Amino acid sequence: MSHSQTHFFKLLNNSSAVLGGEVFSRFVSFFSGILVARALGGENYGQFSFIYVYLSFFEVFVQFGVNPILVRKLAQGGETGPALLGNAILMRVALVVLALPVAFWGVHALGYPLSVKQGVLFAYFQLFLTVRPVYEAVFKAHLQMIYPAMWSGIRALVNLAFVAGVAFWRPGVIWFIAAYMASGAAALAGLAWQSRRLTRVDFRFDREVMISLARESAPLVLSAYLTILYYRVNVFMLSFMKGFLDVGYYSAATRVTEALMAVSGALLASYYPLLSKAFHQDRLLFEHHVRGGIRVFLLTGLPVAIGGSIAGRELIELFFGAEFAPAGLALSILCWHVCFAYVAGLLANLLISCGRQMTDMWISFFLAAANIGMNALLIPRFSFNGAALATVVTEVIGLVLYMVYAARSPLIRLPVPWKDAFLALKLNLVFAVLVFAASKILAGRVLILVALSSVLYGVLLWAWKIVSAADLKNYFTYTFSKGAGLEP
Repeated sequence: MSHSQTHFFKLLNNSSAVLGGEVFSRFVSFFSGILVARALGGENYGQFSFIYVYLSFFEVFVQFGVNPILVRKLAQGGETGPALLGNAILMRVALVVLALPVAFWGVHALGYPLSVKQGVLFAYFQLFLTVRPVYEAVFKAHLQMIYPAMWSGIRALVNLAFVAGVAFWRPGVIWFIAAYMASGAAALAGLAWQSRRLTRVDFRFDREVMISLARESAPLVLSAYLTILYYRVNVFMLSFMKGFLDVGYYSAATRVTEALMAVSGALLASYYPLLSKAFHQDRLLFEHHVRGGIRVFLLTGLPVAIGGSIAGRELIELFFGAEFAPAGLALSILCWHVCFAYVAGLLANLLISCGRQMTDMWISFFLAAANIGMNALLIPRFSFNGAALATVVTEVIGLVLYMVYAARSPLIRLPVPWKDAFLALKLNLVFAVLVFAASKILAGRVLILVALSSVLYGVLLWAWKIVSAADLKNYFTYTFSKGAGLEP
């Protein structure tokens, strides 16, 4: 078993086990969203989705970039841990109260209907549940991340049960918001109770601790706003230029692609520490990790893009019903965003691992501006399909910018992996032809098509010798060997 294989197997096991709860919770939440969409219909689901997109901008302000600073300070130890936790919670609650008038004034000034205003006002109190990441920081600092992931899974299951009950009993935007709020409160209570065995919380106001948290966290707020502006501004623009029915169609498509992004998040959580360590210790190993990562993300993202392009409409109808069929083309387009976002996400993490956070921020700023411009150009003519196209084009621009900077930076000097990219493209070109032919033969039987496509892709990986029997044997030998372990 080679050294590179051992690194990859460790990454695979960490991504599968440590983040398993998070991936599980996102997929359960996906099915909760399907129930909400089916129960509400296009127009009301558009309002429901808009309410949470609108409040996400205030959530960024409420969180104020404190979470990573808190984890770092708690990991360093010392006597200030309880005071840090208590003052972080006090800061969060104070910011929720402070932002409430602004949130309600904003939705009123923008002229949205009464039902949206009522939904925003009711859902706003869910922002008090953002104290949960403060308790999660305790477990992250003690390298026990499995517990926050476990409670995320519990919250998702409880939410699914509540949503199913509301859908059966009394479907309505306010009632579904109440279901989300109740499940979030249950998870917060459980995590707070469990955190007591690791540390206590001191709620006495400490001016020095509060100022220190605010000063160190403030620069992270700008980056967070740029990211959320890039990913959420199209919903605002759709609601103004077209209406909530179009927002509902677009939200149905993004519900699918956001679930698919969970795979990328799981892999990146393990790739990031490997890149950070190798960059400072072993240049050859660093380049090996980057090349391997690009290869993995291309081989993972391209079949998603191809399969979504071919079966987008059928997948939308399967999950959301015939009413949402117009969103099929938007899903087919957005599946290409998933593919490009996989690789771009790896390169963004690469810049941060090399200490180039400011470069990442400026690229994010440019992408946010470009996305707004393209949405303004495309939405009036193509509606939610134009918003989907703007998202994909912006992601391609971001991928190019990240790649060019990583290749030309004297600090990074990343060799462009043309060979690996060409291999992935050749394999997936054959895959596209086979899946297209299978889709014509199966004529709408989308579940069979998905299963068959997975088998076909596995066969192609085997035929191209990307995966072999020896690789599988080595993986299982490593996984079940004594001391292989699951490292956080």
